[in-house]
Amino acid sequence: MKKVLIVLVISLFFGPLMGCQNYDAAATVQPREAQVQNYRGVIPCADCGGIQVTLSLEQGGRYRLQERYLTDEHVENQQQGHWSRTAEKLVLVSDRGEKRYFRPRDSGLEMTDASGEALSTTLNYRLAPVETGS
Repeated sequence: MKKVLIVLVISLFFGPLMGCQNYDAAATVQPREAQVQNYRGVIPCADCGGIQVTLSLEQGGRYRLQERYLTDEHVENQQQGHWSRTAEKLVLVSDRGEKRYFRPRDSGLEMTDASGEALSTTLNYRLAPVETGS
């Protein structure tokens, strides 16, 4: 009986260590870094020819948003901050605390209203994906 107890204690102590001998740190799966994602589009403007919007979602959860009004005056707005995704929305929170929402649409993004709901309009508020470096 003593021998059985000793074998059982030894196997309980050394058994888990036996599985570690074939551990290969290089074989573990590393989380894939998110690649930079760029989107661009021209959205409607009430008093100009449109607003060219460029959105860059960067690694580490940062974003850059540039809006260029298509007028003779070359008016531009730039914003940066942090982005995150939920199941249904892309949420941008600027460094000033302002929130903007987009929702995935086909392979691009579509702007939403201030509460994150779909816009009820027939106008085009979509941004298309752009290859990095374009």
